[in-house]
Amino acid sequence: MKIHRAIVPLAASLIFLFSATAGQGPLEWEENAQFGIEIGGSIDITAQVFQPNNYQPYLILTSERLKAPLLIDLGKKRVLRLKSSDIKLDGSFIATRGIPGGKSVSKYALKGGASTFRVDGKSVVMTVRQTLVGETDRAIILAHSPDYVVRKNAYKPNSKSIRFLSSYGKKTEVVVMFATWCSTCKHVLPKVLRVFDDAANSKFQMRYIGIAMGGGEPQAELDRYGHDYPAVILIQNGKELDRIIGEPTVPIEDRIVNILR
Repeated sequence: MKIHRAIVPLAASLIFLFSATAGQGPLEWEENAQFGIEIGGSIDITAQVFQPNNYQPYLILTSERLKAPLLIDLGKKRVLRLKSSDIKLDGSFIATRGIPGGKSVSKYALKGGASTFRVDGKSVVMTVRQTLVGETDRAIILAHSPDYVVRKNAYKPNSKSIRFLSSYGKKTEVVVMFATWCSTCKHVLPKVLRVFDDAANSKFQMRYIGIAMGGGEPQAELDRYGHDYPAVILIQNGKELDRIIGEPTVPIEDRIVNILR
């Protein structure tokens, strides 16, 4: 989803950056969904990786499989255990007071393009995935992001809506705008994949379009369909019926059905 941030005067920015670096002031961290996480030998869809908005070389990893959040010092290749009280988690964001201190529990190593370490008796593998840009196939998306497979298989769509979509008779183009680095997309896109897999209706022409980091590419598709992501755009006879932006508050298949009725 597009996030608009207020412009902060340079002097205020420098004061904020200095205080955060010194560990005294507030610091906001944003989730980066480019990371694929395995803990204990299997994909962990509860894991979240956050990076500070002032671009310091640290990450915070949270997971239901870990006893406590972890601070990853990219400069020194150290992993430190934090206290739960060190962070304030709010969905795709974390607030801390500067860079929190912690107890060193491990060092990470780079192996086969992934960062690996052990903590709480479990192996942790963090892989940074390349961004998918431009129109792509569902099979490529699922191969690129194995956690999408887990999320897709876990989702149980409304059976009544699936029956409607399975028997729907009008040819409809479904354009799905997404970004593999977007924290909201990792929740929405697997559900969309599951819904149209279950519907199995050839009347739906599916198009999946990946957006580059920064939102500038692919330019032609962005110019045509706009810069909303994640977005499910329903088109008939060349005209847009409606679009679903972000994660709806009701099951996404129900929203799709409401648009098509």
